[in-house]
Amino acid sequence: MVLQLNYPLRPPHVRIRHPAHQLRLAPPAAMSRLSPYILGPELYWLLVCLLVRIATKRGQPPTPAITSWLDDHWAWLPFILTPLTFLCLLLPDSNRWWLLLRIDVAILIGLFVATTLFVNGMTYHQPSSGPGAGSAYIAIPSLGYFLAFVATLITAAVFWWRSRHAA
Repeated sequence: MVLQLNYPLRPPHVRIRHPAHQLRLAPPAAMSRLSPYILGPELYWLLVCLLVRIATKRGQPPTPAITSWLDDHWAWLPFILTPLTFLCLLLPDSNRWWLLLRIDVAILIGLFVATTLFVNGMTYHQPSSGPGAGSAYIAIPSLGYFLAFVATLITAAVFWWRSRHAA
């Protein structure tokens, strides 16, 4: 801020001039450093697990309608929600390889937790869900981890190709 005294023909007055760059409000430096970690794959899988918990109505026995809905929509976890994690690569970040590692770790942990919540909400200590209800522990993570592996290979190939042709 600059303090400037002007002495025109009229009585003197004090004017305070603000340069334009000093009037803009910038986010705090700590927030700009933390935003890539807050808006990342970890938050995405936390929201997925929260939605799975809400969808399974944890704490209540599943009704036949809920069990039927879960049987029909189990494929969302490995086939839709796992590849959507890679959309985090569209967020601005300087280190893409580090973000790719974070995505893979978030999928590894998040898919396991979401599958556990899904199966526990589906069975809820009732054998009425059938003997195949526990096979979701095998099917969902296996398919999800396979898709994550393929997507990681494709992403790594794209990163490598872009780094070779950047010059």
